[in-house]
Amino acid sequence: MDPQSILFTLPTICDEAPETIQIASHDNPEAVHLHEDDWRQIEFIAATDLPQVDRELTAIKDFKYANRAGAGWKSVYIRKERPDGLFPTRLPYGLIDSISHGPIQALMIETMGQQATVKGGFAVRLSPTLIMYGRQSRGIIVNLALTAAPEQEESVQYQDLVTLCKKFNLIIADWCAGRVVARP
Repeated sequence: MDPQSILFTLPTICDEAPETIQIASHDNPEAVHLHEDDWRQIEFIAATDLPQVDRELTAIKDFKYANRAGAGWKSVYIRKERPDGLFPTRLPYGLIDSISHGPIQALMIETMGQQATVKGGFAVRLSPTLIMYGRQSRGIIVNLALTAAPEQEESVQYQDLVTLCKKFNLIIADWCAGRVVARP
């Protein structure tokens, strides 16, 4: 197989990988496991950053158009904006309790076939198919993201997410879909 013919399955990825910690055993069946390419694909962002997000979504749209090849992309757009995530907003970790969720679980990420625990990582199930995850440091949210977008705008999860965004002045950027959820 010609390596030049291999396509990327995602049009964009986040440049900033989460900090991880090495522990003796990475076999944690209770943890939520993410692949590194899925990190911050659908993320919560301060609403004040909306103009920057709109510019980046336009750049990604142009990139996707120029690099689309069949079922994939010839290259991948690397998002470098907001390396500090939500940390500058100083949002409290307790904001996750503003939305109904299952038990808090550890967060693990797979990088090059290796599993590692995300430092300060957490994940909560919002529904059978929707997980909110992120990182916190000393009680402050660093990153907050979703594993899948709510499929129906009239769903309970969608309305709860919109309420959370309004309460904390956030938006949700779905980078691969090229859209913003919960615009102010």
